[in-house]
Amino acid sequence: MKRGYSDLITRIRNGYMARLDSVSFIHTKRNIALLSILRDEGFISGWSENILEGNIDSFADYSVKDFQRGDVFLRYVQGQSPFEEIKVISKGSRRIFFKLNDIDQLLRKDDFKGVLILSTTSGLLTHSQALKLKLGGEAICIIK
Repeated sequence: MKRGYSDLITRIRNGYMARLDSVSFIHTKRNIALLSILRDEGFISGWSENILEGNIDSFADYSVKDFQRGDVFLRYVQGQSPFEEIKVISKGSRRIFFKLNDIDQLLRKDDFKGVLILSTTSGLLTHSQALKLKLGGEAICIIK
């Protein structure tokens, strides 16, 4: 079964609603890229990656397949989630793309104070990073 961004976002949202300290996730390069942005923006504390046991002598001998599961450490601010809402925008059945002016319109709409995460030709970026690089892309999620 393919697990994408929406699975990870749902796990994080449900973890906060259940007031958990951490939630598990499936290790993929895509999920790690999303977790990096969430950590950098202050929405999570970080994550751990679980390594399968085996006969490997040094860390350099590990590959991506050796890291299959991990835990996302949720971060609370004064006992509360650091966001009000995290919403998946693009899904497998419905992909939504934003051009530069779409991002600009979103920012002007209702005095936007959240973070839009986009998948661009330069990887996953926040809306502010995408604007600086003058890139549009697939809208992954919005966090308010």
